Amino acid sequence: MDNTGLLKKNTRNKRLIIDDITFQPASNRLSFQLKEQIQKNSKLVIAGRRNKIEWIEQINVNPKLNTVTIDLSSFIDTYYNQNSRWDLYIESDNITDGSKERKRIGAYDKEVEIKYKRYFDPAMTMDSNVIAPYLTEQNGLSIVVTPYNYFLAEKSDIRINLVEFDMKKNIIKGKIKVVNPIGEALHIHSFILKFRSKADNIEYDYPIHRKKINNQEEFVFFEIDIADIKMEKYYWDFYLNVSHRNENFLARLRNPSITVKSKVRKFKKNQHFDFSDGFWVYPYLTAANTVALIYKEKEVHDSDIFKWKELFAYTIATLFKWYFDRKNIWLCFEKFSDSAQDNSYYFFKYCYENTERKNLYYVIKETSPDYSNVKSMEDKVIHYMSFKYLIYLFAAKLLISSESKMHVYDIRAQKGRIKKFVASKKHVFLQHGVIALKRVDSIYKKTSKNAVDLFVVSSESEKNIIKNNFGYLDEEVIVTGLSRWDVLVDKTKQMEQSNLLLMPTWRSWMDDLPEEKFIETDYYKNYIALLNSKELAGMLEQYNIALNFFIHPKFKAYIDKFSSNNERVRIYQYGEIRVNELLMESTMLITDYSSVAWDMYYQKKPILFYQFDLEDYMKYQGSYIDMDSELFGDRAFTASELIELIKKYAGNGFMEDEKFASMRAKLLKYTDKNNSKRIYHEIINNKPLLKKNKRKYSLKNSLILQALWSFSKRNKAVFRIAVYLRDKVLP
Repeated sequence: MDNTGLLKKNTRNKRLIIDDITFQPASNRLSFQLKEQIQKNSKLVIAGRRNKIEWIEQINVNPKLNTVTIDLSSFIDTYYNQNSRWDLYIESDNITDGSKERKRIGAYDKEVEIKYKRYFDPAMTMDSNVIAPYLTEQNGLSIVVTPYNYFLAEKSDIRINLVEFDMKKNIIKGKIKVVNPIGEALHIHSFILKFRSKADNIEYDYPIHRKKINNQEEFVFFEIDIADIKMEKYYWDFYLNVSHRNENFLARLRNPSITVKSKVRKFKKNQHFDFSDGFWVYPYLTAANTVALIYKEKEVHDSDIFKWKELFAYTIATLFKWYFDRKNIWLCFEKFSDSAQDNSYYFFKYCYENTERKNLYYVIKETSPDYSNVKSMEDKVIHYMSFKYLIYLFAAKLLISSESKMHVYDIRAQKGRIKKFVASKKHVFLQHGVIALKRVDSIYKKTSKNAVDLFVVSSESEKNIIKNNFGYLDEEVIVTGLSRWDVLVDKTKQMEQSNLLLMPTWRSWMDDLPEEKFIETDYYKNYIALLNSKELAGMLEQYNIALNFFIHPKFKAYIDKFSSNNERVRIYQYGEIRVNELLMESTMLITDYSSVAWDMYYQKKPILFYQFDLEDYMKYQGSYIDMDSELFGDRAFTASELIELIKKYAGNGFMEDEKFASMRAKLLKYTDKNNSKRIYHEIINNKPLLKKNKRKYSLKNSLILQALWSFSKRNKAVFRIAVYLRDKVLP
């Protein structure tokens, strides 16, 4: 709940002194003694420092000792998997005028101690994160949520800066400055190259050379050869293996120097290494202000020639800025620009057929299996990675998509101007599905690089999730429903037999696993066993049912590993058949945590949740709803339980349970098939919110552009090229 607007003016800097602060990690109980009396109705406010989210706890004061004890378990259960920082306040009603008065709590009457003494023992969570109270440099009481390794590095107060970095093909060299302010014994064992993954702990250890500057400072030198190591997709980070005060941890290389940043940002001829299998690796700057490596398949747009194409497109878009600003271009796209079957496609189709919006374009690959869906609207279709696409991407005023805006180009690490331009674009987020079953605020929160300007949701309850967990304001979240729901029609009566759709979601902790590891996962073992179950085969035969298994696109690389000896089981991969068609033709859905459950719920069809790995899911992903009490369908944890539930619904003609049907009014605001219309009008009505800031140019760039334009007018050949581009490429 965000009630900062009710606060009395000039109360934000007021302080309340507390003493005897203790934290019990086993019970998650935080206690402290108040140095002055507070009102009985006072509350503890845990305020997110960057995400602007506030958590309110009622306070029970022991009147004899004037102490407060607070159970942080609910707070921890909600935010355990979000790296974040929180400040603590006491809030009371002002007796005179009824306004809210808030005071920052802390040990303000004490001297500030050295850093590691200001941190309390952390509480472990289901995730790799820990949660720990600590005192700031001003002795204010705060809470940090961070991986345990980062917690140890933070409280140690060791400062590690990458001051030199050089990559020439497969050899990477660097120089690190290490500052240990207290001057205590510090052991730096080695340099570590570590794979960024929650599930796999892959790291390579390299020797270092140390050069002391004084008792508190030293330089560390490293050199690594990446040609001989086995790498996994996608991200690899740099660390030092450190021991300090009897604690061993990996300290990440942060705060690269200006020289290092400048070098890494630029594409240089030798600043990458090409492997023989078509993959390559190169350095990039992360959002956390570190240098890391990305290992990925080399694509067409990764070539040097394409960089020149990109530069030329940028020049054209800049020279004709006056022209493009007048066009006010909107771009619609879906994941990887490879499909036309989700919310972006249906919103684009609605606008094309029902509005006068002339400069809304759909971006898609020419090779997409869904290209036929947009063929009849080809005058407003732009081919992904074409020259026209690059120009329009630079020039676009608004991006509209069912994915993060970085999917409009390349979601992996990019360098150069195109990344900056995409990051600066205004973005309407149509969503891929309703946000409730899966925590994704770390991706789309207001302070992230994927922050959006207008967030589409389907109910007031979902809107509250976005406001309370993502940090968006009320006016930035619109309750409209999803575009793709406008075309949903129940087609089950046209089918000769009942169809079950088995559609599990992906697992974030299994991203890009090699095949040999994927087939060892519980995910694969459970689903391959289910697809080939004799019990399932008998039940499908008994009730004349077909089972369609649709694998998530992120697992499409493993599609050949899924098979069934049952002729009633059909296996589909992404792009082979439209998901909407499967949903409309299906009598019941079996999923786990996928937002596709809402599409079925919208159609008033029953849903079964097969959650055999719930513990891992809650540990690595998390949910905004209580899985035990707020699901809108029956739940199974084993294949036998699942088959029994299918039998139950087959026996009653697949009728939706009234208990779940009664929840619909709260969970879905609209079922009138006017969602796209509402979204369009909300975009039009929110023009001030979506207004693009005018692009600023440096004096140097302005002079160059003026010179180019003047030259094009005086030189006939250049002028003809400019006119051709205006008439043939730009319209």
